[in-house]
Amino acid sequence: MAEVVAVAGVPHTPVFPALARGDTESGAEVARRYAAVDEVVARADADVLVVLTCDHINTFTPDMWPTFAVATGHSALGPNDDVPGVSPMSYALAADAGAALHRGLVGQDFDPVALRDHSVDHSVVVPLHFLNGRRLPVVPVYVNGMVAPRPSAARCRRLGRVLRNALEELPGRRVAVVASGSFSLEVGGPRVLPDQVYGVPRPAWARSVADRLHRGDLDGLVAEATERRIEEAGTVAGEVLPWIAAAETAADLPLALMDHRDGEGHAFAAWGPA
Repeated sequence: MAEVVAVAGVPHTPVFPALARGDTESGAEVARRYAAVDEVVARADADVLVVLTCDHINTFTPDMWPTFAVATGHSALGPNDDVPGVSPMSYALAADAGAALHRGLVGQDFDPVALRDHSVDHSVVVPLHFLNGRRLPVVPVYVNGMVAPRPSAARCRRLGRVLRNALEELPGRRVAVVASGSFSLEVGGPRVLPDQVYGVPRPAWARSVADRLHRGDLDGLVAEATERRIEEAGTVAGEVLPWIAAAETAADLPLALMDHRDGEGHAFAAWGPA
């Protein structure tokens, strides 16, 4: 039986890898925050990473748009969009783990698409850039957080529980789960900040999400994460849904880190060995 040894949550802002390599104070701070999460994941000594994320209409298209999908192939090229300073490369996937998770999800009344040949965008590449220097094989798991109708927060919480159960088919594996995304974020919409490519329409909501995760109050978070609240929080605020699924997989782990700052639409978090 496999064990979930660490769970993390990080934003996937495309400019962060280039910013972190720069010599600015803000870039150094970005690097420090990812490094704090990576320290927890590294201590857990995982041998496979499951990345819970939302595609941004780069891997999928609106006429072929799954509610849930699991990568079951051996590799994936990425990024398939623009991540400054990160060149496209082939990422090793854990095909056996992906296939087992797919079987396990179907066996527990989820019906995800099985992806045998696909590419990944910045939502997968940016977390791997900071959290996978050990080059562990990866299983991307996609949740539709972009296009209504989205799955409910309660459904995504159950996804986390079912993922935990499905890991029983992976004897001996040590699994780290990474949620990728923000809580309040506007991209390509009318609430973008002046001279920026993004906005944070509901910083109070982002603060509430981080607070409930910090307190372990998933019941309250799921109750608050309605379709309307997600819509109000930004065009890509559905990225909170992978966080909810990941937090459920962390049910047996202590919170080691929660880093949210006023005004931000995201957080850096980790559950695992202190």
